[in-house]
Amino acid sequence: MSIIEMKILHIILSEALSGSEKYVIDLANFQSKKHNVLIVNLRSPFDLEIKKSLRSNIKLLTINRFFKSFAIKKIIKKENPEIVHTHLGEAAKIIKKKWGNFKLITTMHMNYKHKYFKKFDAIICSNNTQKKEIQKKFKGQIFRLNLWPINSKKEKNFSKKLNTSKKKFIFGSIGRFHKQKGFEFLADTFDKYKIPNTILILIGDGYEKYKKKYIHNKSIKIMGYKKNTNYYYNKFDTFVITSVWESFGITLLEAMKNRLPIITTVHEGNKDWIKKFNLTKIKINNEKDLKNALVKHSTAKKRRIRYNLTEFSYGNICNKILVIYQKIIT
Repeated sequence: MSIIEMKILHIILSEALSGSEKYVIDLANFQSKKHNVLIVNLRSPFDLEIKKSLRSNIKLLTINRFFKSFAIKKIIKKENPEIVHTHLGEAAKIIKKKWGNFKLITTMHMNYKHKYFKKFDAIICSNNTQKKEIQKKFKGQIFRLNLWPINSKKEKNFSKKLNTSKKKFIFGSIGRFHKQKGFEFLADTFDKYKIPNTILILIGDGYEKYKKKYIHNKSIKIMGYKKNTNYYYNKFDTFVITSVWESFGITLLEAMKNRLPIITTVHEGNKDWIKKFNLTKIKINNEKDLKNALVKHSTAKKRRIRYNLTEFSYGNICNKILVIYQKIIT
């Protein structure tokens, strides 16, 4: 299908730089090769990093938290986009179709709340459970698409290198220190069983209180947000993800892209596709399962695994999103 040139406005009203925000950056960069792309975001400590991550022809419009509805309305009326693509729930609560002649679409990075999305023309979701829930009430078009491993930029210099003994087995996880990610459950289990010759490294936003909690255990290293996640993936011997819930699980794909052995929970976001891969699968919040998996991996030979990630192709999925835009326009 030949895709017409479009003006696309992405709106993401968060003050973080995690999976959803990086998804927007990747998608906008791909789309800007042939389309006019703009991004509206909230002012945050990550503004400069976001700007550096975007192609130079993408217009980044940063607004304040106060009067954001007025600011978005003004931008839409001035820019007159064909597509307005929202991410996360904040923008969905605010935006009104009467502000312009555009088609309204969202990527569902979270749980569906009908009152916020009933006015949308289309929804992109990333798992079948989510799709079934949306179908109960939503009258617009629904599309089910995979995500892709996020493109991580390499840094030339690191302010702090990760110094660990090669004799130690390194477990690692990257994400947000949020209850749904299960970081505390993972750290508590690791702390309780004190598996010999192992280290646990947890990386992400909101780490401060956890750093204090596990200060007594030198084998647990708690670190904040890192730009170059590939550097740390390459230091891990096994990636561990103990999420209770996710809409998909981008870090799981990133770990697979970096050829790591993986211990993972099976949840709503990954159960559609995870069975195809040889991973160590554990039950959610099951301490015995996690402990046994950690022991099994720590006593095995260190290795790398090549995964077939064809169905998670960045270019193919971004192209499918452009086709979706054209379908809802026509």
